[in-house]
Amino acid sequence: MVERNAVMMTDFRTWKWMVPGLAASILLALQLWISDLAAQDAGSPLSYCGYATVPMMLILCLQAWAGFRAYYRQIDVDQLTSKRNALATTAEIRLFEATKNMHPDAVRLLLKHRMAVWRIRETPINELADWVLDADPRVHYRFVEFVLLNSNFYNIYPKNRLNDKARSFDPTGVVTDYEQYDAFVALLQNRLMLTEAYGNQPGLWIEPWKPELVARHFGVVLEADEKEEELIAVKEATVEIKS
Repeated sequence: MVERNAVMMTDFRTWKWMVPGLAASILLALQLWISDLAAQDAGSPLSYCGYATVPMMLILCLQAWAGFRAYYRQIDVDQLTSKRNALATTAEIRLFEATKNMHPDAVRLLLKHRMAVWRIRETPINELADWVLDADPRVHYRFVEFVLLNSNFYNIYPKNRLNDKARSFDPTGVVTDYEQYDAFVALLQNRLMLTEAYGNQPGLWIEPWKPELVARHFGVVLEADEKEEELIAVKEATVEIKS
């Protein structure tokens, strides 16, 4: 019953503001006609009848204006809701909605397959190993480390601070920094960790995700974490020596 009442309250129709508006126009024409007749006969009681149409016109005009605003406000709300639903319905969400009809063992295998795993590329013996994200091999470990390390508590590192033609994070020189940024941001958005960028503003972190938590999720160790781990190790060693 509550849902039905909510639907009825938000069910705005065109006639709900057009009919009062037309009725107010008809009353206005009637008012002018009565005023014209009353002007011809000064002692006629028609002038009092003309006054009776004024409050009716005011009520109908207010109703027409309220219905007009409610109708087009509801259109804007419906369009915004559809847009938000379309943006929120990512490939990740559609995939897990499809798991409702899957066997639990199949869902378990799917979750194991979609775990964040770093893939190590084979490199010559005189070079360092290059790590790429298994979810998107275009994204390199060093790039994720750089972006998260330079991100703040509220939003991700902005894209416009990178060079659109640079390939400084790809030893093979194939993927540009911009392409890595777009791929990494799309991955974060699909996993509901980051919002979309708004104008020149970068995407915002979605609670509870922050740069440190995202780094731990992808197995990336930031410099701050390294210092914290070293400090903890020193404290533990000091306690052991004292004991």
